[in-house]
Amino acid sequence: MKLRYSLKFGQLLLALALISPMAHADNFRIYKSPDGEGVKASFQGLSKGIVTLRREDGKMFDMPLDLLSAEDQQYVKQLGERLASESAALNQAAGKDIFTQETFDLMDAESLAQRLKLKQESQSKFGKSWRLYASFVKGYRLFGAMPYSVALYSDEQGKATSISIVYANKGDFASTAGFAEDHFKGGVSEEEGSLQAAMDQDDQTVSDAISSILGKGAEERYGEGNTRRKIVRWDWNGNAILLSNEPGEYVSLSIISSDTADAGGKSTRIKDSDLKARLLASIAREKNGDVYLTQIPMVDQGPKGYCVPATFERAMRTMGIDADMYLLAMVGGSSAGGGTSVEKLLENVRSQVYRKGRRPKDEHVKNLKIRDVKRYIDEGIPVMWTLCSVKDYNKVANEDTQARVAVKDWQTYAATIAETAKTVAKQDKPSEAYHICMIVGYNEATNELAVSDSWGPSYERRWVPVGVADWASNGGLFMILP
Repeated sequence: MKLRYSLKFGQLLLALALISPMAHADNFRIYKSPDGEGVKASFQGLSKGIVTLRREDGKMFDMPLDLLSAEDQQYVKQLGERLASESAALNQAAGKDIFTQETFDLMDAESLAQRLKLKQESQSKFGKSWRLYASFVKGYRLFGAMPYSVALYSDEQGKATSISIVYANKGDFASTAGFAEDHFKGGVSEEEGSLQAAMDQDDQTVSDAISSILGKGAEERYGEGNTRRKIVRWDWNGNAILLSNEPGEYVSLSIISSDTADAGGKSTRIKDSDLKARLLASIAREKNGDVYLTQIPMVDQGPKGYCVPATFERAMRTMGIDADMYLLAMVGGSSAGGGTSVEKLLENVRSQVYRKGRRPKDEHVKNLKIRDVKRYIDEGIPVMWTLCSVKDYNKVANEDTQARVAVKDWQTYAATIAETAKTVAKQDKPSEAYHICMIVGYNEATNELAVSDSWGPSYERRWVPVGVADWASNGGLFMILP
């Protein structure tokens, strides 16, 4: 709840008194009005004569600076000037304008994405994400080192929730793969053996840049279950900066709110009833018979073989479980450049899924049919599916999806794609380009499945005849259930 700054100071106190406080305090003080009334809060920012304060329970309120006592006005102005100077120094060390006088969870994520030159990756009713594979941008640096991936996430109000910056890592480092369908053509260059040296160098460069402004960071343990790891933490103005170096895996830098960091990265569990309602509300039903899911976050796996961890991240986020494909690649034992066992990853994230009140499930089908996935889609649950994503499969998916835009006679369309499916299915089943994606919809009238690959927004939903999908299928179906 954010109270309107048009309220008088006494009204603010009365409204805030209705909120029961939590036993937490950090950098709090008693802010007083000119007549002596007071409220315990922490300073969050000053902009155009409006001061933002945070109560002990985390609730925010705005008020005109001149409603504070002369002493508090002077304190706020001096604090604002100091934070402006410190944020400028941090931004100079970062090489980008990341920090402001505001605490992290008050930052407008859209503006921050623009300052970091990130491209929008995903949008749903519950938040957005942006990502940049920065190694393809000449001269892009953050805290003195070249990141491979920079991702930003927001909540449904558009406020930043986290930045994930990944430097040298076993997925991207030395990978010769391309993006999307082209990643099957890639491999790993002979640079693979120097990964740890590159990681150590990035770790030192980033650590030195931050320490030059904020001093030596504190060593902590952070995360849940198999993703728990050692980090170095710095705190500034409600922001927590976490640096992690997992040997042979990755170097990453996360920026989150200090409150989130204090909770060890544990996210709040969504109530089952709320989640089920959210999932059902995400189902779209069109007049032509299309049934598909609309609120699944996108994750672009980038130029590497991370389809398994990227797809699992999407499924977990759909179910209200925070996840990161680089962490999932670590717990799933992904090889250099990619390649992850679905079963191993599922086993290693099982406890994390259970802790959030969700249930993992896996099935194997010999011949893929709409009925195998319909019961899940009708509940708003995406189905992770293993297949061989070969050239003929992708050709049909791309052409049929494009053709659908101009269809006026759906019966004729259904007959046409059925003939195409028969031709493709006469070939030997493929045994290369092993892949996992999501089945996110179906059309019983046209006998098609809607699939979603973790290759960026343009692959959010493609339509494939069931006959072609069955030909390419390896039969594995994996779900995370409420």
